[in-house]
Amino acid sequence: MKRIVLYTLTFVCGLILHGQEKVTLYGGMQIWGRYTDLNPGSTIGSNEAINSLDFSIRRYRIGLKAQPYDYLSFNIQLGNNNLSRYQKDQPPKLLDAYATWHINDNTKITAGKHAWTGLSRYAAPSTFGAISSDINYAATPSLNVHDDFFRRIAIAFHGQIGQLDYRAIVAKPFTNSLTPTLSDQATFVNEPTAFIYSTYLKYQFFDHESLSSAWSSWSYLGSKKILAFGAGFYQHEKATQSLINSDTTFHSMTSLAIDVFADMPLNNNKIFTGYIGLINHNFGPKFIRMVGANNPADGSSGLGSLNGKGNSFPITGTGQIVFTQVGLGFKLENDRVVQPNISAQFSTLEFIDDSLLLIEGGVSYYLDGHKSKLSISAQRRPVLAEINDKVAVDDYKYMIIGQYQIRF
Repeated sequence: MKRIVLYTLTFVCGLILHGQEKVTLYGGMQIWGRYTDLNPGSTIGSNEAINSLDFSIRRYRIGLKAQPYDYLSFNIQLGNNNLSRYQKDQPPKLLDAYATWHINDNTKITAGKHAWTGLSRYAAPSTFGAISSDINYAATPSLNVHDDFFRRIAIAFHGQIGQLDYRAIVAKPFTNSLTPTLSDQATFVNEPTAFIYSTYLKYQFFDHESLSSAWSSWSYLGSKKILAFGAGFYQHEKATQSLINSDTTFHSMTSLAIDVFADMPLNNNKIFTGYIGLINHNFGPKFIRMVGANNPADGSSGLGSLNGKGNSFPITGTGQIVFTQVGLGFKLENDRVVQPNISAQFSTLEFIDDSLLLIEGGVSYYLDGHKSKLSISAQRRPVLAEINDKVAVDDYKYMIIGQYQIRF
């Protein structure tokens, strides 16, 4: 890996020396301090624990992008997630490696390993453009199973036609190391072979968002006036499997979504940011996905809840999900911004007899836009248990995150 970094830096110097003025070196890092109410049965080491206080590097990135020709640009990015006491050696890995052909002003084709995808705005969420301490995962059901930190080997067609932005993607999923025990509940296939097809269309009434990146920002902090309506789908055949009448049956992962995003200045010193997305997931009978981002626990006794260890909770599954987020920014005299924000995810999933409500709220303080930001947020997540032969919400747990983000 040291050789890769050295070769990348050498390549950058070579491009600059050969007069490539459009070369950009970029990077970023997010540092977390966090308190977590752990799910019942969680263990740290060999001991069962009920809470945790930890520090970690949530993400770090370093990348290079350039446009050596009018018709061609490329991007190479290294980085990793979750450098913590459990994973003290998280060497940088290749996240992005793709080229983009600029066919004309309205059409681009991107090929390689990248995050262009369809379904909804936050199927490719900007992890360094969030207004809270972290992102929402409702639109990313196969995160780190069939993709790698949202990226896949894929070909994407994207561009603009008038006020309409479009992206259409054909991708090949990565295999995974899961060894599931089959039951009547659908679970991921560990060696998927079918292509993934996805599309997202977005109609913008005022300013246009940039199409130089797959990632969608959560706020422009008043620098743009955005009102966008979007719709999309995601289709992956034979992506999950279950037992039906003792026979292994394969199921497709099919999702449909519509959403609305608004981000605009209200006057000289106030900024409104709002989003709502409705997603219908069909991943096979009773499919559910538990995820604990940057998990503070390293194990579970298997007792106490269905969530699993640490801060895991059901991020998605077969059923319907509504996610919404609102922020109100206040510009200060020194051009810094304070932005209280709140978000909620309401889910009705086939596996669960109750409806689920995840709530997060916090405040972000932008010292230099998204380049230098302090934030604190609190999350209230549902904890599931089997009660009287039904899967229901048994309790709620809390997590508080303090974050500093730097990027260049």
